[in-house]
Amino acid sequence: MPTDQPRRIDGTERDVASVLGGLLVVGVLCGVLWSLVVTPAAFTKLRDGGAMGEEQLSKQFAADGWYLMIALVAGFLAAVVLVWWRSRDPLVTSGLVVLGSVVAAVAMALTGHLLGPGDPRAALAAARVGGMVPERLDVGAFLVYLSWPVGVLAGTLFVLLGRSPVRDPGDPVDVPGPTTAETPSATGVSG
Repeated sequence: MPTDQPRRIDGTERDVASVLGGLLVVGVLCGVLWSLVVTPAAFTKLRDGGAMGEEQLSKQFAADGWYLMIALVAGFLAAVVLVWWRSRDPLVTSGLVVLGSVVAAVAMALTGHLLGPGDPRAALAAARVGGMVPERLDVGAFLVYLSWPVGVLAGTLFVLLGRSPVRDPGDPVDVPGPTTAETPSATGVSG
């Protein structure tokens, strides 16, 4: 028998939406930041194509370094906030944060790529010999993507290990009893 009442969203669905949505937004914002702080490497136009010197190759490496640093810090901070805030079920939230780190990594890389310079091949074809053409903003080493999961795992552990253990109301509480030095001795009492 269908009802006309709207379906209520339970806590797990809110956790999924909050954590994955939050990390998607953080990933996009980090992609914008990444595109702003990186100076892309550039090709020098030659007669038969383009080449990149040592200085420009170091800029390629620096782009990966910036991605890594931004992702580690953002992942750590996002996990601390999300795991602390969505603390209803720490195990579910921890899994969602790790899954969300993959979403954030892809969102950051895609946003930076879209905001960075365009296709260098077309620009090289139109450039004069000796001209500089910027390379697209991309992650060069696949392992750099792991900075997101590493950052969120560190943030998750920071919150979870910092919490006091939850006691079950039925668990006995350890109350220290009197020590032998505190109990009166029967031999020392005079009558």
